[in-house]
Amino acid sequence: MFKSPHFKAVEVDEINTLFNAIFNTSNDGLYVCDGEGRSLAFNKAFLQISGIQEHLLYEYTVFELVENDFVPNSCAAETLRTRQKHNTIIDYYTGKKGMLTSTPIYNGEGDIVCVVSNVRDITELNRLQEELEETRKINYKYKEALYQMQGEMEEKKQLVYRSREMHRVVNLANRLAKNDSPVLILGESGVGKDVMARYIHKESRRRGSFVTVNCGAIPDHLLESELFGYEKGAFTGANQSKAGLFELADKGTIFLDEIGDLPFTLQVKLLNVLQDQKVRRVGGTSQRSVDMRIIAATNSDLEKLIEDKKFRKDLYYRLNVLQLNIPPLRKRPEDIPILALNFLDRLNKKYKNNKKIQSMAIECLSSYPWPGNVRELKNVIERIFHLSETEKIPYDALPHNVQYKRSEEKEGNTQKKKESNSLREELYFYERQYIEQKLQESKTLKECAQKLKIDISTLVRKKNKLGIR
Repeated sequence: MFKSPHFKAVEVDEINTLFNAIFNTSNDGLYVCDGEGRSLAFNKAFLQISGIQEHLLYEYTVFELVENDFVPNSCAAETLRTRQKHNTIIDYYTGKKGMLTSTPIYNGEGDIVCVVSNVRDITELNRLQEELEETRKINYKYKEALYQMQGEMEEKKQLVYRSREMHRVVNLANRLAKNDSPVLILGESGVGKDVMARYIHKESRRRGSFVTVNCGAIPDHLLESELFGYEKGAFTGANQSKAGLFELADKGTIFLDEIGDLPFTLQVKLLNVLQDQKVRRVGGTSQRSVDMRIIAATNSDLEKLIEDKKFRKDLYYRLNVLQLNIPPLRKRPEDIPILALNFLDRLNKKYKNNKKIQSMAIECLSSYPWPGNVRELKNVIERIFHLSETEKIPYDALPHNVQYKRSEEKEGNTQKKKESNSLREELYFYERQYIEQKLQESKTLKECAQKLKIDISTLVRKKNKLGIR
C-alpha cells in the first residue's frame, strides 16, 4: 500500500474505524480469511452478493461452507489448496452471479497469512450480455430473412413498397393477373405503371414475351407498321416481311403505354384486334390469329379525351374491363425510404460500393412531394450516389429543390401549401448555418472550436454529422 505524506499515524482504534468505513464503501464484495480458511473480515457487499449468513462465517471455514452446501463453491478455498492466485465465477443460491479473484498473502517464511478475495456482482452485466446475445441472434435471423427476401425480390422482380395503399394495389394486381381480360392502369407520370404491368405479366399464367410499346414515342406514320408488321413491298424500303409487335406478343402480354396518345386512326384497328384477336400486316391480305393479353396505361384523363373527340368511347370501354389505379408517391410517403434504399442498394451492387444515406437526408426525402414520383426519386438517388464524395451521403448532397421545398397536396386541392418545418429540422438548419458562419470567420478549426466553446473533436464530429465540408 502506498501512503501519502498527508496520512498521519493515529491511534489503532481510529485507523481501524477508518479502514472499516473504507472497506464497507466498496460495491464489490471483499472477504479475507486466514491460512486455515477461517473468516477474518468481510463487508456488507460480500454478504449481499453471496447470500451467506453472517454467523456461518464465524462458525465454519471456507472448506466447511462448501462441504455443508452453504455456498456452491469457494475461490478462497481453491487458493488455499493450490497456494496460487485463483479466478472463478460462482452462481450463488441468491440468484446472483459473482466473478471472484482470490489472492494469497505470504509471510517471511512463505506461509499463507491470509487470502484476500474480491467478489464482483456481474448478474446485471451477465443479463445484459445475454440480452445482447439474444438481440444478436434475432438480428441475425432478421438479416437472414432479409437476405432471403432480397434474393426472392431479385429473382422474381417483386415490387418494393410498404404502404397500405400499395398493399391494396398489389393485392388487386395479383387477382387481375389470374385472367386474360384487358387491364387499364391509371396513374401520374413516373408512378411505375410499366413496372406494375410487368408484374401482372410475371404473375400470370402467360409464358410468352412481355412486349412494351410507348404509343406517344413512335411517330404516327411508323406506329401502324410497328404494331401490325408489314409484308415485303408494302412500302418503299420494305425489302422483307416483318412481324409486328402484336405478333411478337403471341402467348404473352403487350403493354401499350401512354394509350391516350394513340392516333385516332389507329384506335379503330386496335379495337378490332381486341375483339377478334387477329391482326393483318400492312400490305397483307390475310389475318393472323394472336393469343395476347393487352395491358394499357395512361396518365391522361381518357374521359376528357372522349369528350374532346380524341379518344373512342368504345375502345375505352373495351380497354377498361379491369382497372388499376396507382397512387402518386406523395400520397404514400411510407414507401419513400424503402424505395430510396432499394435504389441505393442496386447502385452499390452495380458499382461495388457501400454508400449509405444520412437519416436527416432520408427524412428530407420523405417530406418532399415528388411531382415526378418514383422516377424522380430514382434519378435523385442516382445523382447523389455519383456526386457524393463520402461513404455516408449527407443532407446537403440532395438537390436544393428537395432540401427546401416542403409542401403537400391536399385531397381535391391542386394548390400546394407550404409545410412548416419540425423543431428538429429547424434546429438542424440553425446549427449547421451557425457552425458554417463560425468556420468562415476562423482561420483554423482550433480557432473555430474556441469561438463555439467546444473542443476540436466535437467540432469535427458535428461537421461530419451536419454534412459540412
